[in-house]
Amino acid sequence: MNIKNNLQIKNIIKKITSITVFVMVLLSLVPFTPVSAKMDFSFFDLFSFSAASAEKRDTFPVSQDRKPVNSIWVSATAYNSLAGQTDDTPCIPAMWKFDLCEFYEENGFGNTIAANFLPLGTQVQFPDLYGDKIFIVRDRMNKRYGHGRVDIWLPEYGEARIFGLKRTKMNIYN
Repeated sequence: MNIKNNLQIKNIIKKITSITVFVMVLLSLVPFTPVSAKMDFSFFDLFSFSAASAEKRDTFPVSQDRKPVNSIWVSATAYNSLAGQTDDTPCIPAMWKFDLCEFYEENGFGNTIAANFLPLGTQVQFPDLYGDKIFIVRDRMNKRYGHGRVDIWLPEYGEARIFGLKRTKMNIYN
């Protein structure tokens, strides 16, 4: 009886170890995202499509007076609102209520970036490229681009081509 019980215990331990390793591998595939202790919306608000929750997500505090939560080095490229570089709605980013083209026409500048490893609405700065200018994550990139890659929205195709690929420091707020 003891041998049979020992074999059963060993089998249970093997199964638990296998499950633990599987979960650890899955967790290692999920990029680390810094989360602020002061979020203006809950996790479930990300999946609600009411006008009130969308309005709440589109209103952001100013970051100039705060210290960054994190600073990392990223590879930055640029894109603009051409159908070949986006989907069939080139002016509408992943933050669906926002219109890139309309914002640029009204304000004369863009402040949108695409990043897959940061939550939508995260504020960032590129001090080496743009000084104190605040950018907001409002779009996503192709799935093949993961942690450490961002795409900065520029209004003109020529500007995006000239921008190229730059390795730069990014301060993350939120």
